[in-house]
Amino acid sequence: MRVPAVLLVLAFFLIGGCATREVPVAGKPISVSEVPYTVSALDQIRITLPDGSESILTVPQEGALETASGPVSVRGLPRETALARIRRAYPHSAKIRLEEFRTNRVTVLGEVFHQIHTDLGDGPMRVMDAIASANGFTPLANKRRVRLLRQNAGTTEVYELDLREMMRGGDLTGNMLLKPGDVITVPRNFL
Repeated sequence: MRVPAVLLVLAFFLIGGCATREVPVAGKPISVSEVPYTVSALDQIRITLPDGSESILTVPQEGALETASGPVSVRGLPRETALARIRRAYPHSAKIRLEEFRTNRVTVLGEVFHQIHTDLGDGPMRVMDAIASANGFTPLANKRRVRLLRQNAGTTEVYELDLREMMRGGDLTGNMLLKPGDVITVPRNFL
């Protein structure tokens, strides 16, 4: 008896899909990448003066900060170049920090009933809270490979979460506390 090629291919994928794989530990990203950060509108520059007081400058849409020595254009510049320009305008400062503007929102995409942006204004939120805000998983959702993307001033971290185990009452570490700007993506389960 000959087995049709389609059945052999299907069996190959089913067996391969059932193979065990190492599940990343929640809290440790599966990938981290560095992307050169450029200063954007609404980013904040915190300048600590020698007396300990702080001055906060917000980058306007036109991109030039108003300083005591005149306007300093920083929008679109790499982080270090912008900070060097600000140091020249504030030569006696004790410390200068750049803080990326982040909306106080979390985004949920993919195989959920309603893809949403939800505010963190009402208090702390975890991954499952955000998915519940999106009315939960669709029947096609792959709950074992949910991705959490977190960006901060040039660093992008990607976490892969096994929420199926957590929903069974097992490992609860996948229900991470969310930060502003996080994006949750629920992939489709193809098999």
